[in-house]
Amino acid sequence: MILNQKGFTLIEALLALLITGTLSLISFPPLVKLYDGIKLNQAIALLQSDLNYIRQANMMPFQGGTYTLRIYHKENKYALRQNRTNQQLRTLPQGISFPSVSTTLTDLSFNNLGHIGGGQTLLIKSKYQEKKIVFSIGTGGIDIRDSNEPKGLYSD
Repeated sequence: MILNQKGFTLIEALLALLITGTLSLISFPPLVKLYDGIKLNQAIALLQSDLNYIRQANMMPFQGGTYTLRIYHKENKYALRQNRTNQQLRTLPQGISFPSVSTTLTDLSFNNLGHIGGGQTLLIKSKYQEKKIVFSIGTGGIDIRDSNEPKGLYSD
């Protein structure tokens, strides 16, 4: 004697699994791009923090030396340097890179007024995004822009 049993049939369970799988497949690519963007923004935030540290250190006369930031493009890392000696070496997260340029090294330094030695643009990219870090001549400003964006706001 079978009583009134409650539960899912095999068809209902498979249908629920199919709907869950479809929703997962639809939401997965945007999540990968979101994670990629977060990783790129974190790398840029650390780089910008290190650049501000170098600027401030060069503005203090009692520090006893010149601070620079040396970028190793081929190795996707950079070093904080004092008096031409590496003090701190930072490696970019996997998937984040400084794309190849005509040179393998780039040195960035600020004078005692906080101005950068020369205006230039540095490209940093991930799999799905790339950003430009623009250094303004004379002001020492650091402007972060999406690479397809013509002008950005100062993010000094």
